[in-house]
Amino acid sequence: MLNVYTDKKFIEKHSKGEKFPLIYALLFDERDEFPEIKNYYQLVESIDEAEVAFLPFSWNYYLNKGLQTEAERFIDECHAKNLKVLTYISGDQGVMPVNKNVYVFRNSGYKSKKLRNQISFPAFFKDPLVHYIKKENHQVRVKAAKPVIGFVGQATPNLLKAAKDIGFIMYRNLKFHLGKTRLEPQQWFAAPFMRYKYLKRLEKHTDIKTNIIYRERYRAGVRKNRSVDKTTYEFYENINDSDYIFNLRGAGNFSVRFYQTLAMGRIPVLVDTDCLLPLEGIIDWTKHCIRIPQGKEHEMEQRLVAFHEHLTQEKFEQIQKANRKLWEEYLTLTTFFARIHDLLKNDEI
Repeated sequence: MLNVYTDKKFIEKHSKGEKFPLIYALLFDERDEFPEIKNYYQLVESIDEAEVAFLPFSWNYYLNKGLQTEAERFIDECHAKNLKVLTYISGDQGVMPVNKNVYVFRNSGYKSKKLRNQISFPAFFKDPLVHYIKKENHQVRVKAAKPVIGFVGQATPNLLKAAKDIGFIMYRNLKFHLGKTRLEPQQWFAAPFMRYKYLKRLEKHTDIKTNIIYRERYRAGVRKNRSVDKTTYEFYENINDSDYIFNLRGAGNFSVRFYQTLAMGRIPVLVDTDCLLPLEGIIDWTKHCIRIPQGKEHEMEQRLVAFHEHLTQEKFEQIQKANRKLWEEYLTLTTFFARIHDLLKNDEI
């Protein structure tokens, strides 16, 4: 178990701020969703008892609220005690940390622009086999002659929307360079338009069976909880009824769908846009997904068909089971931070 120090006084003053996920699990888990996390970490009151420190809120919160001096004060206090400080960047775009001598966890970002101490971590969500798909309705897929690839989400040929998406990115990037925003510049990328382009290619391929539901807007534009749940059920049912799931980044350079696919025991087809996946030194991602490298997007259909054709039924089943197990053992909030615990204990972070 690791003794963790955090800035509790700051948390008391800013209880509504966006918390580091581990700090949330340790201090604010009122529904007891993460009971096992306390087998790995315990919060201590005194910095002298600590083995590691966590900045309690996201860098986004400190910078947006003009509280970076508070973050620096905490970091300096911890570094004076030779403690590693782990921090968090939230959101699709992210911000640049003020202090470069800390460890930074984030979902998005570009592998080619990775910070020295940046650690990619997965998206966290409810277990779909507990909340959305009955286990008796979830079976290991039998290998058919053609691969079945699914997708539910925002994908549209609307050129006006694509122009608006790129224009907004250009505007935000300009604001960054003018010092008007702290959100990091992004590559010009109209995700819904590009998804539509790739999905239509998959539909046209005679050796691929598709299971695709196009949405004009995110979650079909619904906002109320009951409607959101309905679209979530449809989303997971689509994954359940497919062998492979198409994955392409959204507003940020990462895909929540990628991890949801693994949680469902299906195989992601990831269009790699300079992505940084979690625990790359520990997980051999080539065993769990079809990763289409940048510059090779035109080979997606060929790679999918070849991958499927070379699988035996036994191997096909093994990958599905291995993907579900990977999510359970490495990619939930508890199991991911259990791995981080081990790396910290072994001084590998």
